[in-house]
Amino acid sequence: MRKTRTRLTALCAALAAVLAAVLAAMPAYADTVNVLTYGSAGGANVTDGDALTAPIKAGTLATFYATPGGTSLIKCADSAFGATVVSNVAAAGTAKESLTLQSFGTCTPVGIPTVSGVQSIVVDNLPYATTVDSAGAVLVTGTATAPIQTTIKLKSALGTVTCVYRADADLVSGVASNADQSITFTDQKFNRFSGPSACFPNGYFTASYGPVADTSVTGSPLVYVN
Repeated sequence: MRKTRTRLTALCAALAAVLAAVLAAMPAYADTVNVLTYGSAGGANVTDGDALTAPIKAGTLATFYATPGGTSLIKCADSAFGATVVSNVAAAGTAKESLTLQSFGTCTPVGIPTVSGVQSIVVDNLPYATTVDSAGAVLVTGTATAPIQTTIKLKSALGTVTCVYRADADLVSGVASNADQSITFTDQKFNRFSGPSACFPNGYFTASYGPVADTSVTGSPLVYVN
């Protein structure tokens, strides 16, 4: 009987060692689901410092309207953004990011008298503080010394027209969706800070970006909000 017990004890110890080795070899998953995950909702948590990117959503345009839904506008077929995750906290909280890039290209004016083309659109004063909460609310904020500002250079018969716009209340808000891993901005108001009458008095920015991907992870998996 004593030999049997000794053998059972040795067998249990061996099995425990094997189980410990298997568990140690398995990938570690966080017990807590954070606001931002990749691969799926509730998937692996996005790591602080990771780079997130998204192009303009396929089949859509980035637009700057003189009035919401109006006929005078600038439309861009190419646009993209990039952000760095600063603090990805537990779900039901608010994650912090830094918007480090927003670009525009292949832009065309529509219904703007004397303007024949768009030379460039540049987002100034980057980076901007950005937050994303568990409800999908996205908020970009500027500061007194680095306001949210965009410089648009238009082509006209008289030369280049430079228009500078700043976000109303220094805020731009959007909505993140897990349906297609997108972020949508609708009629975000910008006020003319400088520029001649050829520049809109106000600009209303509308665009959808997606899918948002975590390019710091192999395979650039898509990002979800929890």
